[in-house]
Amino acid sequence: MPNQTPAEKDETLITLEGDDGNSYSCQLIDVFEFEKQEYALLLKITEDGKEPSKEVKEKDQEDGSLVVMRLVQKEDQCIFQTIEDDQEFERVIAYIEELAQESLNETADQIAKSEQS
Repeated sequence: MPNQTPAEKDETLITLEGDDGNSYSCQLIDVFEFEKQEYALLLKITEDGKEPSKEVKEKDQEDGSLVVMRLVQKEDQCIFQTIEDDQEFERVIAYIEELAQESLNETADQIAKSEQS
């Protein structure tokens, strides 16, 4: 998976089975390494394969939500695991927020530079 181009990642849909036995479709947003462990950032999507509208999101808070899962390599397969440890989950979320802020800062810098030209 790490060798995929961004376009390929954007198109990667997976189905996860929840603890409740229901299946959920998710779009793979990113795979990243943190503290020597790989994690996946996923977007839960609607049954038609699209990100839900604002109205749908308000009605069903579960769809359109971001999901973070641990990735474990077993033989030739990637296994998605729920992050059970609250402290690990909080550290991973803090790291994702830090990455998002850095990305926003870089984008703002690029926009400022292009406006000066």
